[in-house]
Amino acid sequence: MAFPNSNSLPAFTQMDANQSIISPLFLGQDYMEYMNVLPDIKGVTKVDHLGSLSKITKAFTAGAFSGETAGTFSGVTITPARVEAEIEFYSNSLFGKVKAQLMKGNFEFDNIDGTAVKNVLIDLIAQGIKADFNRQLFLGDAALVSGNGGDYLDYNSYDGIFQVCKDTLAAAQKLDNSDITGVANGEALDAAADGVNILQAMYDAATPELLSAGNHVFFVSGDIYDKYSEYLEGTGYAAAGHSVLVNGIPNLTYRGIPVIARRDWDVAVTADFAIIEGASAAVETHRAILTTRDAIIVGTDFSESAMEQWYSQDNKSYRFRVSYMCGVALADAKLAVMYTPDALS
Repeated sequence: MAFPNSNSLPAFTQMDANQSIISPLFLGQDYMEYMNVLPDIKGVTKVDHLGSLSKITKAFTAGAFSGETAGTFSGVTITPARVEAEIEFYSNSLFGKVKAQLMKGNFEFDNIDGTAVKNVLIDLIAQGIKADFNRQLFLGDAALVSGNGGDYLDYNSYDGIFQVCKDTLAAAQKLDNSDITGVANGEALDAAADGVNILQAMYDAATPELLSAGNHVFFVSGDIYDKYSEYLEGTGYAAAGHSVLVNGIPNLTYRGIPVIARRDWDVAVTADFAIIEGASAAVETHRAILTTRDAIIVGTDFSESAMEQWYSQDNKSYRFRVSYMCGVALADAKLAVMYTPDALS
């Protein structure tokens, strides 16, 4: 059985895109709680940031005195780019894909309503868009062109967080293997201490402004996370060590800072290290960012998202297209530290 044409499928709307795909990307993922998500950015927008105020309190005097202007104010510009995801299902296979998903939900095949079919299709599309969003948000590089080779079109929609940090941070806040004890170029992490050495070097490179900001977070690749966990498992204390080996460590922290594993980085770098800046070999999957809540600004415009569908009679296939806006900025150049194996030029 196959769906004969697009009229056999329920209609998709902008509301479907926002509620089921776009909003969960920006607001529904756990790690996004550390980002300052701005959902109504209209084109190029300047975002003001108040860093700190100090030395504004004086001894009382009977007369007036001048107001202080020594506060640290900064403004960053965020420029969301439009991105599109398009997927094609051949009509003779779409029913099978939908059926496989419906079987997981215990639907009665003689009584499937249009909403169930719509939800299955949206879930299939959303899975792919989520994977792309998470990869591009961190690893995007707008400077990539065809001359870079590889799947450069999967990365060049806009500058992701690593590129924004490269362009914004001072040299002392951009670490590479030359700053890490025991980690060599072109090699995988091999010692249990490699993970903790990377985290310690990043903490030591943090500015006083970052350290005093609170609400810190480490985003790390899966190999750094695993090496740090391995290091903790071997630190002694027999009873606690046995419990860790048996039950694992549910939520790693370093000096009280949550350590969040981004294993999708490992997958992306392994496959595309030739075009991802900061890696020169497939085994150099390790990279990390130390920052504070809301320092990373992610902008979008929910009113500009769209979802389209049509049936291509030439190809006997169904086409679905989802478009949305996304851009990244760092609120203050002092509020992050980054690490990549190779220095970002």
